[in-house]
Amino acid sequence: MSKGPQDLSLAEKLDNAIKQLGAWYRISIIIVLVGLASLSGIISMSQFYFHDEINKHGYIGQFYDKDKNITYLAFIPSTEEVFPAEGIVNLYVTQLWLMYGNGIVIALLSFLFVWVTYRGKAHTQEFESIERQFIRQSYLVNFETSVPEGQTKVEKILNEAIHVFPPLKEVQRKSHEKQSKIPYKLDQKINGDTIDGIVSTKKGDFIVKFYDKTVTASDIKNLVNMLTKSRDTIFRVLCVAKDYDEELQSNKLIGIMDQLPKSFKLDLIFEEEHGYSMLWID
Repeated sequence: MSKGPQDLSLAEKLDNAIKQLGAWYRISIIIVLVGLASLSGIISMSQFYFHDEINKHGYIGQFYDKDKNITYLAFIPSTEEVFPAEGIVNLYVTQLWLMYGNGIVIALLSFLFVWVTYRGKAHTQEFESIERQFIRQSYLVNFETSVPEGQTKVEKILNEAIHVFPPLKEVQRKSHEKQSKIPYKLDQKINGDTIDGIVSTKKGDFIVKFYDKTVTASDIKNLVNMLTKSRDTIFRVLCVAKDYDEELQSNKLIGIMDQLPKSFKLDLIFEEEHGYSMLWID
């Protein structure tokens, strides 16, 4: 049985709100673009058929009256047959105003496009900021105050992470009918290096990498470079170790993490005797 909105956790509700905002933002952009294309197409076609009809019977010329010192438009028929010249000139002038109106409408729709883009990005950034704060708080509550459960070290940390990241919860919910544990892949090779655990989510791969040694800044850089070369989309990476060197535990950590050329989130976690503690939350 699927969960209703009232059964979702705060993290899941927030994640759904961000998805809905993104969907409405894309719909608004599509509406504006379709409106622009349709309006431009209609005006262009009307211009084409109007001028095509005019050219069948003559042409509209611009003439200068020296006596009155004015310039005026006049329809010059191609035959001696009588034409409503004044009416055709009026139609021509109407087409000119229609062109100007088209420009004004396009400008207004362009303003709407810019406004929707600006506001959509602003709201999305706000939601993402809230999500980052929530993840940080959830990390501290779930990882540092509870005892992990599971048969293997990968299972233990995934059972903790599932309470922090909604995409993992969604994977578990979909696989609940087949198995009670979240499905993951063990000991996967990526560019020659072994990754302890990988969970495939809608946002990309959730990766867990354990180290049995003191982790250095060079190890972190090598991990990022190795994963960056992967063709798969990566959602988040948890680097877990019993110890990190002094450089990573100093004020230099912020500069080191900010300079890493990565497109995914990377967290550094201490593996304690009865749980975990956080060194860095991206």
